[in-house]
Amino acid sequence: MTSWLVTGGEGFIGGTIVRLSGATSYDLKSGENILDTEKLSSVCGDVNGIFHCAAKISVPESIERPDEYYLNNVEGTKSVIQAAKNAGAGGIKSIFSSSAAVYGESNHPVKEEEVLSPLSPYAENKRDGEVLLRESGLPAVILRYFNVYGPGQSAAYAGVITAFIRAALKGDDLIINGDGEQVRDFIFVEDVARANIAAMESDIANGQTFNIGSGTKTSINELAEEILRLTNSTSKIIYAPARAGDIVYSQADVSKAKEILNWSADVGISEGLQRTIEFYKRV
Repeated sequence: MTSWLVTGGEGFIGGTIVRLSGATSYDLKSGENILDTEKLSSVCGDVNGIFHCAAKISVPESIERPDEYYLNNVEGTKSVIQAAKNAGAGGIKSIFSSSAAVYGESNHPVKEEEVLSPLSPYAENKRDGEVLLRESGLPAVILRYFNVYGPGQSAAYAGVITAFIRAALKGDDLIINGDGEQVRDFIFVEDVARANIAAMESDIANGQTFNIGSGTKTSINELAEEILRLTNSTSKIIYAPARAGDIVYSQADVSKAKEILNWSADVGISEGLQRTIEFYKRV
């Protein structure tokens, strides 16, 4: 019987994978630390696949606390790899949650083979994690997420969509860092979870890297206006200084995921925003 484990299984993306796949959660919130290789190894002995989602994810915080981020994100990934290897001959299949942040600046939809230019310690952590997985000898797949959003995103590391929706529903100002012309590729969390499951179930995906985004671009100004429209909010848009480490243009070329994983985003930005807005109206 197929059984899977999700590190960070009580988090935003990991929890969605658990919900959609029936996988088992392994999460710090339940006292399960990925740095405890012995304990993680004992759990991995009972599964045949691991989704490694556990990570610290704030770009600004990574600049302030680079050592803490390296310990959790890089040393933690080393521990997960060792536990996967300890699970049996050849190790168990591992899906690594990476990030579009590894690309750095671009001005076009990026392909997986492009040169990586991470601009923050967080992005460097993800690049380093990718290298570790490739060199591990495990049957592994790397997924580079673009801007993931949806209901229940962590309050501590809330993305711009969650922050804008909460502000709009309360009538507070929507704060845009920079001029708002930054371009992002927003991808709904359930689509990301489906990509993980598709990667786990595909033998031909082993050893490969995939962009996981919608393939469409949205500026932060367009995003703010759409959220104000969908919420019927009278909130104002206020501009603040740009944040260190933020990139200007980020958009995925998702043709490889479509071809090999037979995956593409199902939830468009307007539908995803509306579903997220309805969630936050209830909480």
